Amino acid sequence: MVPVEWPIAATDEGEGRGPARRAGRGRLRTARADFFLDPRSRLTEQERALMTGMLADLVNSVADEFRTALGSSEPANDEGEQLFDRLRAAGLLDIPDLVALLLRHAEEEHISAGIRAARGGAKLRFLQSLVSDQDLEVSAAAMALILAIGRRRDRFGGPRVAFDDISAEAASALVNAIAAGLRDGLLKRLSSAEADEKLVGAVRTVLSQHDESNRLEARLFDLVHALDRARRVDEALIRSALEEGEVSLLVELLGRSAGIGFESTWEYFNGGAGDLALLLRMSSFSRTLAGEVVARVADVVGSDAETEIGAFDALTEDEVDSARKWLRLDPTYRVAIEKMGRSDG
Repeated sequence: MVPVEWPIAATDEGEGRGPARRAGRGRLRTARADFFLDPRSRLTEQERALMTGMLADLVNSVADEFRTALGSSEPANDEGEQLFDRLRAAGLLDIPDLVALLLRHAEEEHISAGIRAARGGAKLRFLQSLVSDQDLEVSAAAMALILAIGRRRDRFGGPRVAFDDISAEAASALVNAIAAGLRDGLLKRLSSAEADEKLVGAVRTVLSQHDESNRLEARLFDLVHALDRARRVDEALIRSALEEGEVSLLVELLGRSAGIGFESTWEYFNGGAGDLALLLRMSSFSRTLAGEVVARVADVVGSDAETEIGAFDALTEDEVDSARKWLRLDPTYRVAIEKMGRSDG
């Protein structure tokens, strides 16, 4: 599948399309880096647009919390796009954990849209049906997840990232970057010492509101945990999540069945080149269900259905068990081993 690229250059109001790029001496370095990037790994224009929109929305929402903490609308002249553009130009938004989260949400949106388009976009209301489940834990967890998903959609139905969704380290980096971006506005009416004191206090206030237990993945975990306790994680449930295009829930279900974490499960689900096949084998579901998942997902994630099924059949139990044990190790430990140039996964 070849993605349809969106226009690179924005249209200036009343002036037609503006130039996609500005000429200049400083462009060569960026052009060289961009030219030699692996085209298989580059962002599509859709992904770039989604990630930019989500990041700008997050920056603006956290900046609003700052203004509340400061007890003033100041600095109103530096809000919105100006603040976002200045922070991005300074490299302060290049926060690894945050960019990884934005990329995953963009990828998830692409995969979900592809699955739903393949079935004609009909709404099956899978999650809504769980709200009326007889198991009260399942019902409550399903409602909490639906509400969490709703808060992460803008008025046009596009994806958003909540402040609580990002890691504590990323939250600290983002909040301090925004504080630095807002400083100039305060300096118009305060001394540098006074501005710094107010901003440091606001940083503490905003960070005290950050709660990783409210992240979307926590709501997914709660629902799948409740379903698992009710002995409901079976092939019928996997099919329902697949049919609905509930990609994050599908990944959480596969990860629970394989006994590995969400992040590792996502990497294999979206990895291609046999990774999806290995994930399905680790999840211990039937070949029939694996074929259904592969048929719906492989093309969308940039893999090949025939290759994935071939890999599914070729994997030995020892290979599957070895990969499962490797992925159950602490991620930090695995990364350290990989950096040492060794991996048994």
